[in-house]
Amino acid sequence: MSNFELVTRIHVLTAIREHDQRGAATFLADHGIEAPGDEVLVERGKRYDAGALLAFAHGKATGTPLTADEIPLEVAKVLTDLGFNVASVIELAKPAPNKRVPGTRAPAPKTAAPRVSRAKAPAVPAKPEPVVVLCPKCFTQVPSTGRCDYCD
Repeated sequence: MSNFELVTRIHVLTAIREHDQRGAATFLADHGIEAPGDEVLVERGKRYDAGALLAFAHGKATGTPLTADEIPLEVAKVLTDLGFNVASVIELAKPAPNKRVPGTRAPAPKTAAPRVSRAKAPAVPAKPEPVVVLCPKCFTQVPSTGRCDYCD
């Protein structure tokens, strides 16, 4: 019986780091998962197999990682309760007309912004940059008194 109450957000983030270091194919193979599942965890624009991450995180939390057969059906619920975005592969595949899919960029606007003519602005005189005086011995900035606080 699996105890998912012991799995924390840190365990899942550790699984994500491990996934990134090893690569998806190796990470899945290490857990006996032949093909990615239907549910995907989206974190920082990347997509991860939710079941494999939960199997690894469960192993970190309890000491015994889950096998592919032991991964529960409520993977999405466990991970969303921990604050992660989980979606099915089918949901991510179909574009939503007015809704942005987690982990993707916003679509480009369909119409270009109207062109605005830019008249030349009158030249503004630039402020002179302040002169910084450095001590020749210790190379610290000399205060307005003109004497280095450290050397003189």
